[in-house]
Amino acid sequence: MGLDSPKNKPMFERTERWASSLTASAASDAVSRAFSARNATVDQDGNAVRIRCGSNWQYRLWGNLFPAGRQNIPVALVIEATPAAEGSVIEAHAFDTFGFRLVEKAFFGAKETFEERLEELLAVAAAAAKVESRS
Repeated sequence: MGLDSPKNKPMFERTERWASSLTASAASDAVSRAFSARNATVDQDGNAVRIRCGSNWQYRLWGNLFPAGRQNIPVALVIEATPAAEGSVIEAHAFDTFGFRLVEKAFFGAKETFEERLEELLAVAAAAAKVESRS
C-alpha cells in the first residue's frame, strides 16, 4: 500500500471560502500570528499559511477516550488568501493528519471529536482574518 492509498487520505475534512475586509497579506499574517500564539506549527509562504496541530503519536497512544488523546488530535489547516476588489477571498481547508489507518471507520466518538476540532480551527482562522460570515 503506497502513500497515495485511500487509507492515508484524511477521513475528516472541511473546506470553506470566506470574504475578508483585510488585504490578502494582512489576512494571512493575522492567521499566522493567531496560530503561532497557540503553539501550532505554522509555515507561511506569501499569502498561503499551513498550520499543523496536535500529535499523531500522542493521539495514537492515548486515543479518543482520554483527555491527553483528545488534546492532541492531529489536524492541519491550509489557508490561501487572494486579493479581491474589497479585501481578500480566503480558501480554508481543515483536515485530519492521522495518516495510515487499518480501517476506514472512526471509533469511540472520534468522528465528533475530529469534527469539533476542525470547526475550532476554522473559527480561529476566520476570526483572525476578520471574516464576518462563514460559508
